[in-house]
Amino acid sequence: MTGPGGRDVPDGDVASDATGSDATGSDAMTPVAEIDLGALRRNVARLRERAGPSVSMLVAVKADAYGHGLLPVARALADAGVGWLGVATPEEAGRLRAGDIGGRILVFGPLRGPALSRLIAARVDLTVTDLNDVAAVAAARHELGVDAPPAKVHLKVDTGMGRLGLAAGHAVRIARAVDAADGLRLAGVWTHFACADEPSRDVTERQRRAFEAALTDLDAAGLLPEVRHAANSAALLAWPATHYDLVRPGLSVYGYAPGPELATAATDLERVLTLTAPVVFVKSVKRGDPVSYGQRWRAPDDTTVATVRFGYADGYPRALTNLGEVALNGRRCRVVGTVCMDQLMVDVGHGDVTVGDRAVLFGAGGPGADELAARIGTISYELLTRLGGRVVRRYRPS
Repeated sequence: MTGPGGRDVPDGDVASDATGSDATGSDAMTPVAEIDLGALRRNVARLRERAGPSVSMLVAVKADAYGHGLLPVARALADAGVGWLGVATPEEAGRLRAGDIGGRILVFGPLRGPALSRLIAARVDLTVTDLNDVAAVAAARHELGVDAPPAKVHLKVDTGMGRLGLAAGHAVRIARAVDAADGLRLAGVWTHFACADEPSRDVTERQRRAFEAALTDLDAAGLLPEVRHAANSAALLAWPATHYDLVRPGLSVYGYAPGPELATAATDLERVLTLTAPVVFVKSVKRGDPVSYGQRWRAPDDTTVATVRFGYADGYPRALTNLGEVALNGRRCRVVGTVCMDQLMVDVGHGDVTVGDRAVLFGAGGPGADELAARIGTISYELLTRLGGRVVRRYRPS
């Protein structure tokens, strides 16, 4: 399991914190992210049905599996039959291999330096975007010697995202360089959609056509790869024509729609992570009393304010000052006053709240990460991935 700071601890129901206490022991005054691995597996099954029986699935587990914990999530995905994982960095790929995660791993971004040799030796798939990338991978493979495994590369084609890769017209030239290099294999050709989560289909359709043109050119040159892939969560949910040989869901596996326009398409998905934190102090405040830094909130009436042990250092955005909500003893309570580094305060009115009660910051029984994100002009991805190392991850097997 993954404990604070991303360290691995023995499997079980609870990942202990650095002091040896845990959320079910004598010291329960710590934030906990409870991850329901059964929900994760059910989401995989539902998304696999959407993709179709002949389509493979790669799940994005970059950024500590979107805050859910890299190794426990990867193991659950392997148990669910997911054959591919996607990461952003060589370190993430290395942690997976060190954790005895088999199957295919694709690093989404191009790389340079010693990491290339290590990844090739570990049978990790690599992304190339231009001829310089191909040369770097070929050199790393050559250094390993003739007995090394082939370097499996995926050609990234830029069809409109504008982040990585060259335009579709360059695909054949780069693929030929891969084909000509000793020890390299063209394992994949892929692209990434910029606007698949938006209501207008124009941009995504233009990107799909550009990708199809690249695939047609590659086919004519006899250079088709093992897999063609383009569909992120949004395209998996809304664009069946983009599923090709492999789909690459990320956020949807963790139970969220990738955008509000796709909320209806994602109603059968279960939110995997529930974030809770304990109440550490309760006090009565009078009408007009201020709370927190800058006195940005004053009680409109006599009320009760509870302090919750969670702050922006743990991943709760300071921008949710006076905008956030938590669920506490079955009631929605507003976050009041400036969110602090280690605490936030909530107006509980005249409800019955005591020290040790646990507030649901987001997830089952509370607001969704997408709901809170929308209030401050960001996205659920950001709230999930910014959860800090002081948050204990606890895993439910089913």
